[in-house]
Amino acid sequence: MSTTYTYLTDNHLRLRDQAHEFGRSVIAPYVTDMEAAGTHTDRELPRRMGELGWCGVFIDAEYDGMGLDHLAKTITIAETAYFSGAAGGILQASHIPTTAIVYLGSEQQKRLWLPQIAAGLLWPTIAVTEPDTGSHVLGMDGTARRKGKGWIINARKCFIGNSGIAGLHVVVVRTGKPGDPRGLSAFLVEADRDGIEVSQPDLVGMHGFTCGNVDLRDVHVPATHLLGEVGDGLAAAYTASVVCGRPNLAATALGLHRRVVDETIAFLNGRHRKMGKRHRETRRLSDHPVVKYRLADMQSRLMAAERLAYDAVHLLDEGRSCDAELVQSKLVNNLAAGESLRDASSLHGGYAARTDHPITRLMRDIQHIGAPAGPDDIQRHRLTEKALGVDRPQWSEAFIRRTHRPAPAA
Repeated sequence: MSTTYTYLTDNHLRLRDQAHEFGRSVIAPYVTDMEAAGTHTDRELPRRMGELGWCGVFIDAEYDGMGLDHLAKTITIAETAYFSGAAGGILQASHIPTTAIVYLGSEQQKRLWLPQIAAGLLWPTIAVTEPDTGSHVLGMDGTARRKGKGWIINARKCFIGNSGIAGLHVVVVRTGKPGDPRGLSAFLVEADRDGIEVSQPDLVGMHGFTCGNVDLRDVHVPATHLLGEVGDGLAAAYTASVVCGRPNLAATALGLHRRVVDETIAFLNGRHRKMGKRHRETRRLSDHPVVKYRLADMQSRLMAAERLAYDAVHLLDEGRSCDAELVQSKLVNNLAAGESLRDASSLHGGYAARTDHPITRLMRDIQHIGAPAGPDDIQRHRLTEKALGVDRPQWSEAFIRRTHRPAPAA
């Protein structure tokens, strides 16, 4: 991350240095073991990251959080993802349900759950996606029906980040008519309640990060576990997705993108080719003009993507409506990382096909960035609506109205 951003505080720089050192000393030596294990639920990295307080980076100090901002959150995710996409995925996925609790939670709910999350003792998920509806949130089949003073939930949820380590699920289900924007509600559901089953299909990449199925069959929760009001489920899902999910994925892509560039430069600097008629001279591959042009394109994409990722969350921290910027940050960072990866694969030649080379791990991990929080075509659709002046709810604006506080001092 460049230090030329005028809005970076000493807190941001200290956190960046802490995250980078943690990645270098703790995550990097652990990656080989995580990769060798394939699809699995890693618990060591969540424990270690939880001890640092990063899960509470933007939780207010009154709930035992760090009381920083969304830029600080973005910095920790990007620095962590640089060393491991799975570690970045674990960290970023915890913040999305936390955002929903910060936004809609009652004071009692915040005081119960946020300190546990901030301390790294409780990892939450947000369970919205279903097998047959995907990004069509209003079409979901999962339901909650009243029973006495509580609710009975039945739903099949999939692609739930941190499903394997979760102690709490923010579950969005239908409580009204299908297709009605006020027909969805959100509930806080402890993972050890009867009727919950978690499973994990094999993943191509992100080894150690669980993104599995959460099935709820006749799960009873008391009325006090309703998050917000009846009908607030769409607000919980979309606010968490726009305000947190999209910039989180931008940050994850940014960290992986930076690693792609650094790995490629190191590879090219370490490779030499004999030159001249008698092959007595050698030059690094990185000295060749055609290679330099590729590297220039990669560096240009990285710089532009980083600027979008940090500027978007800075607008949020300033209390300015920024849905389009948050959408754009995810779209551009995902596309830019993919384009640079294609250049990197070409520059690596046959080494890009070897399973023991770092670039192949980055290939597998980057492909997991596109779909969550809406695939690229959804982001394009939202940006087109912005360009055409379509009047849509601004979820960042609603979040700011309810939660904004002055930025912390440096």
